[in-house]
Amino acid sequence: MLNLALDTLNRLFYRIPAKPRNVQIEVTNRCNMDCSMCPREDLEIELEHMDWDKFISVADQLQSRENITLTGWGEPFLHPRIFDMIAVCKERGHKVMITSNGLFTKPDVIEQILNSGLDVLTFSIDSVEASDNVPEGHNNDSVYKNIEAVASQRKKAALSLRLQSTLHADGENDLYDVIRYAAKMGCEVVNVGRLDRKYAPDLKRPNGFDEARIFNEADRIARSQGVQLDWIQYSVSQGISRWAYKLLRKKLHRSGKYCLKTFDNAYVSREGHVTPCCLLPEAKMGNMLDESLPDIWNSKRFNLFRENYRDICGSCDLWTIAQVDTQDKYFHPRQDALPEASHPPLPKEVEV
Repeated sequence: MLNLALDTLNRLFYRIPAKPRNVQIEVTNRCNMDCSMCPREDLEIELEHMDWDKFISVADQLQSRENITLTGWGEPFLHPRIFDMIAVCKERGHKVMITSNGLFTKPDVIEQILNSGLDVLTFSIDSVEASDNVPEGHNNDSVYKNIEAVASQRKKAALSLRLQSTLHADGENDLYDVIRYAAKMGCEVVNVGRLDRKYAPDLKRPNGFDEARIFNEADRIARSQGVQLDWIQYSVSQGISRWAYKLLRKKLHRSGKYCLKTFDNAYVSREGHVTPCCLLPEAKMGNMLDESLPDIWNSKRFNLFRENYRDICGSCDLWTIAQVDTQDKYFHPRQDALPEASHPPLPKEVEV
């Protein structure tokens, strides 16, 4: 209770921790699916696996039992050493999470997952059956078979199972079905995210009014099914922390001054670059192969980003409470928003 109160106060006054508590490592950008809503090709990133030596160099810096997510813009279980990566992180006392599309390419992946010590496995699905409303989503019979196999064979105390879904226009019933499917599979959590239209403005999603309405119904269904619904714009967690978040969520990011992602999360690219977010590959705050993570995290460059994130992030509203109305308001990333120093330039302007 005391830790929750202190964390809430720090977030309200935006007193960031000395180093990030959640670190996402981009272990690979290769994928065996080609979803049109995924921006990885628009980001102009190298579609390669992370080198083992670079991974070890990054892992050597993480010594505070951080929450580590081994996922980039690709399918983590394609990396030939993903289970070695999990083992290294677990040996050092970290909580390890992975987000997967569930389309496994080797028959022994399920058994390896179950024996790996992985703490949280999230499957990304946008519908339970092929749907005309979510043609960009993940639909494959093998995916559902793999989810069901992991769910039926896991030990719940050892592996938390979650589903992650994006909300498409006219896709609310697909979302409700995903929640019911999660309950059937024994998944503890369903996480819902907005579609990102920064790089794909033709993607259709509900407006703010409909989004709120859909959340209320989705939350009702989730509670009735015994599933925790995490939807960062509305509610996360459970118990008193869920109540506190719902009450204070607008103040937690100063009604838009700060992105919720920037408080205690860092993204590490396959080359060791630290960026504020997976969607900003060129906003490099430093490199963990040359600098310490605390130094990068507390640098002038990173602090300037936090104060001026909207200048860099443009129309992205994935982690903000209010939607950005891209029909009437345009945001353009600024080249001069952060000092150049010895870092590469920031992304070119992107018009929504």
